[in-house]
Amino acid sequence: MASIKDKLIAGLVGPVIISHRYGKAYIRSKPSSVKNPRTPGQVNQRGKFKAATQFVSRNLDELIRPYWNPEARRNAMSGQNLFCKLNTHAFDSDGFPDITRLKLTTGNLGEVNNLRLEMTDDTIIRFIWNNNSRDKKTSEENQFKLFGMNLDLVVKELPCNAVRKHEAFVLDLKQNTFSYLFCFFWNPQLQLASNSEWIDCT
Repeated sequence: MASIKDKLIAGLVGPVIISHRYGKAYIRSKPSSVKNPRTPGQVNQRGKFKAATQFVSRNLDELIRPYWNPEARRNAMSGQNLFCKLNTHAFDSDGFPDITRLKLTTGNLGEVNNLRLEMTDDTIIRFIWNNNSRDKKTSEENQFKLFGMNLDLVVKELPCNAVRKHEAFVLDLKQNTFSYLFCFFWNPQLQLASNSEWIDCT
């Protein structure tokens, strides 16, 4: 449908499209059809992207806004877009992620170094790591963050008061039943995260 602005016609007029740029008028033919490729590969990729965006929608407040938006702003992106860029490949077209490829967080903060787990009871799990602090960014005071996720793909941040220098944290699984756990370090002053590590609890 055409419109008139400043005595200039722009838009669709019959079989042609009229546009204006830098004071010049341009006319082109209306395409006879719009390509919408539906090869198996393209349909699969669309399904993966849809799954990633649905994951984002489920976890906006708990994960994307607090932990992805700060990193995304450094790349002139939104947290939603950065998550999908780095994680679409981790989902299948049915909506399920490959946990081994899923990045729950991303960033250049020092990683959870040499993560080990000990079951001290049927429901008590002890997280152990090495203190690899080295500067003001990757510091002894980086917060140890812990998230749980079930098969509904909703993540929940768990209460945790450990920092990098403590080199350990104990979690009671009786009060926190999840299919998967993820952990990472967080620098609240610089709004920086490390890449997440995952634990299979099934």
